[in-house]
Amino acid sequence: MGQPVPAGHAGDVPLVPGRGLLPAPDFRRAAFANRAATLQFWQRTSDPDRALRNLLERDRMFTAQLREEAGRLALPVIEVDATVTEDALVGRVAKAFGL
Repeated sequence: MGQPVPAGHAGDVPLVPGRGLLPAPDFRRAAFANRAATLQFWQRTSDPDRALRNLLERDRMFTAQLREEAGRLALPVIEVDATVTEDALVGRVAKAFGL
């Protein structure tokens, strides 16, 4: 067995024990697309399309690491994609917490 993991962390990835909302790539893409123009910092780069692709890839890799760590620690996660409504997500979270 590996080293003990401090509460709230899984290796270098912060986790809240027993809770995890993992964004699907389409959700992240929509989140970036719906930001106010002043928050679209990648648009101020020399290659905005490439910068956005890099951001989305970084987020995909981070989410994959979270998914892997949650699985290793047997922590439940909830996938969030762009098609899920707010009410449906609230229902999933309430079910996960037994509310």
